[in-house]
Amino acid sequence: MMSIIFSFMGLILVKFVMRWEIRFWAMMLMSFFSLKFLNLEVWGNVFMTYMYCDNMSGILVNLTFWISGLMLLASNYSVKVMNNKKNNFSFVVLLLCMVVIMYFISSNIMYFYIFFEISLIPTLMLIIGWGYQPERLQAGVYMMLYTISASLPLLISLLMLSYLYKSFNMLLISYLNCIEVLYNVNIFWFLGVMMAFLVKLPMFSVHLWLPKAHVEAPIAGSMILAGVLLKLGGYGILRLLMVFFLNDIFINKILMVVSLWGGIITAVICVGQSDIKSLIAYSSIGHMGVMLAGVLSKFMWGWEGGMLMMVSHGFCSSGLFCLANLIYEKFKSRSLYLYSGMLSMNSIMCLWWFLFCIGNMGAPPSVNLVSEIMLFCSMFMYSNVYLIIIILMIFLGGLYNLIMFISTQHGGVMNYMNSNCINNSSEYLLLFLHFYPMLFFILNISYLSKFFLF
Repeated sequence: MMSIIFSFMGLILVKFVMRWEIRFWAMMLMSFFSLKFLNLEVWGNVFMTYMYCDNMSGILVNLTFWISGLMLLASNYSVKVMNNKKNNFSFVVLLLCMVVIMYFISSNIMYFYIFFEISLIPTLMLIIGWGYQPERLQAGVYMMLYTISASLPLLISLLMLSYLYKSFNMLLISYLNCIEVLYNVNIFWFLGVMMAFLVKLPMFSVHLWLPKAHVEAPIAGSMILAGVLLKLGGYGILRLLMVFFLNDIFINKILMVVSLWGGIITAVICVGQSDIKSLIAYSSIGHMGVMLAGVLSKFMWGWEGGMLMMVSHGFCSSGLFCLANLIYEKFKSRSLYLYSGMLSMNSIMCLWWFLFCIGNMGAPPSVNLVSEIMLFCSMFMYSNVYLIIIILMIFLGGLYNLIMFISTQHGGVMNYMNSNCINNSSEYLLLFLHFYPMLFFILNISYLSKFFLF
């Protein structure tokens, strides 16, 4: 792990010397080197006292390297070809990747909080520096205000819990397993610990910053937001629930109801959306709501399905944003009302749209199917009443994905469209590298059984 971190820091330092392609392939190679952390023992490995990597953080480190490399590939035209401050852009991408990885492998509670907060700065730089419209400033302010306002209670709650345990080390606290904390934690303390992660996830009712950030961000910003940064919230919830044993609070039931109701509402919003990036962003809110409900159900299948949902959603949602960006670069519009007849213009891209749309709705053979089955089963075991909500979410999820596919691919070709819509090989490579792990990770589902053996 330390050799990868040091080589990664060196990659940042020589950003002005190395070519764009070398930086991309270096990131992809690091993702392959980090695969060895997916085969860690149950207890994980400790590095330099304050760093800890187990199966749960290892797969997210691998996901971060992979998506960060694909960010450079996706920005090849808008940043490299257009010479839009490409050196500064690659520096921000690499910096954000390093901060997120340090967050995933931090075992000290204070470092955990610090890297969670620092990740806002490179994200804000991506949105403001390479966004498309003047409203990107407002989107950046929304994101900062939502996250920072929920982060101060998190800091206070973590300091109080650390004082109660007399330790800042999450490994030591989880091994101590002091059951007395359960009787000292009230609703406000629980919300203080969880609210910052619920905002970052984001949970419905604290989600308004996400569609704005996605719409105004460049393609790299949308990819890192959907693929990695939403997982900061999910990982924080999983890790702190494992460390502090806060699973038996009554407010969990309220959060489950809000998450599932939010999943239905956001699916209805997706059906009526005209902006394609906003549609994909709202679908992310629904998926993360299902993930949160499965985690709070306290069943092992819910935790494993939530972890698998984060990984599969990272690839699928990032790939959909890449497809939306490819259309935007050619037609200079994100409106679904202005897309039609792309099947007759470029049939190969129609295949990719079909694969990612069925992946987003949880159809076989993608790994999204397995994650949704595990989450829905855990919710059904928790309460039979959730069966109605599950059926509604499956129906609405298929509906808005079919609407998105039909609106873009079928119908007549509009006169203003340029018939020259041929894609180059790098765009096909980008889509293949998103779809390949989403498809073939299903062959190693037994890996999930090692996540939460504690």
